[in-house]
Amino acid sequence: MVVTEKKRVLVADAEILNLATLIGTLKDDYHVVVAKNGAEVFKQLKKNSIDIILLDTRLPDIAGFEICQRLKSDKQTQEIPVIFITSQNSVTNEEKGFEVGAVDYIAKPFNAPTVTVRIKNQLKLSSAIIELKRLNQLALDANPNTGLPGNNSILKEIQRVVTKKEDVCIIYADLDYFKIYNDTYGFAKGDDVIVFTATMIKVALQINDCAGSFLGHIGGDDFVIVVPAEKHVAVAEEIIRKIDQGILEFYSDEDAERGYVVAINREGKEKHHPLVSLSMGGVDLSQREVTTALEVIDICTEMKNTAKEQQGSNVLICQRH
Repeated sequence: MVVTEKKRVLVADAEILNLATLIGTLKDDYHVVVAKNGAEVFKQLKKNSIDIILLDTRLPDIAGFEICQRLKSDKQTQEIPVIFITSQNSVTNEEKGFEVGAVDYIAKPFNAPTVTVRIKNQLKLSSAIIELKRLNQLALDANPNTGLPGNNSILKEIQRVVTKKEDVCIIYADLDYFKIYNDTYGFAKGDDVIVFTATMIKVALQINDCAGSFLGHIGGDDFVIVVPAEKHVAVAEEIIRKIDQGILEFYSDEDAERGYVVAINREGKEKHHPLVSLSMGGVDLSQREVTTALEVIDICTEMKNTAKEQQGSNVLICQRH
């Protein structure tokens, strides 16, 4: 069963009764953090990851409007939705609340179910905006051939899972003998092989219930996959099976039947080159502790290069402590 962590709501109000009322209204659905003045608001924001703020306009040290302005001018807090809950219910004050960046303005005395619904709606909207920005960033960084996230997104994802110490396996996948294929069949056909490889990795992820896992395209014939640690063996085996079965379709009947490509080297001699295969190297973060994305990249590159020393498609995962 997946346990979803409760969203954190920061309630800032100088009146004890108001705090008690809001805590009672929200405690079953949210993790509630309280502040009785402006200084405590900023202190709590440094201590906790806050998802939404309920803010009174009348705090003893700093006006709520000024607090909201400061939050919206700080990159660390500007994305946190702020809802004013206040007895200052004039049209002028409500306009000012929206002008300084609040997403909603609720007048006291408030109706508890209404407050709950409005908080829920703002959290949904905030999550949708964050996801839209993420998708937009991925689109800007996407590889033009496969549409997959590119280098910047890959580095961010690796650093994210490292920082959060997630139990995942990061795999670096690289096609073998791809240059020979390009030289023999041309770059257009080579692009088709790249797209085929990306598609087969996606299919393997779907088959193993990992459709939501990360797949990035470094460029050329290199890919990065981030999958749950417990599924990396099944995913890797399925990828190899799909690649080895499907790659023959990209060769002539003659090359596919004999299992190699004939090319002339620089000395003018005939040389046999194996068909395209896939080498994968990775690191299981549930077994090995790392601290940076660069460390992960170094380990994956080492494992991938070792896998390339073996014939055909292979995967080698580092699980050393």
